[in-house]
Amino acid sequence: MLLLERPPRRGGGEHPVTGKADRGESAPAAADLVPLGHAHRYQGRKASFEEHSFRLRVAPDADPTISDEHVAFRWVPPAEARAALHWNAHKEALALAVEKF
Repeated sequence: MLLLERPPRRGGGEHPVTGKADRGESAPAAADLVPLGHAHRYQGRKASFEEHSFRLRVAPDADPTISDEHVAFRWVPPAEARAALHWNAHKEALALAVEKF
C-alpha cells in the first residue's frame, strides 16, 4: 500500500492517495482506476467534499512522483498502513481494497 506524508503546514500525518475530479467529471473518469464502491463526505474549511475509493495495481518497483502537497511516500504492507491511518473512512477503504485485491 502506498502512503503519502503531508507536511505539518497541511495537517501532517500519512494518508492514502487522494485527489479531486474536475467540475462535471465523474470520480472514476478522473482517476481511471477500479472503483471500490466506497465514498464518504466531510466538511473542509472552505467546502464540503466527497472522497471515492479506488484500487490500482502497480509494478513492485514503482517509484511515485509526489506533489508539493507531500514530503515523502512509503510502500507498506496492509497491516502497517492500517496502523498509520487516522481516519475511519481511510481504514474502511483500505479494508475494501485488501478484500477485493
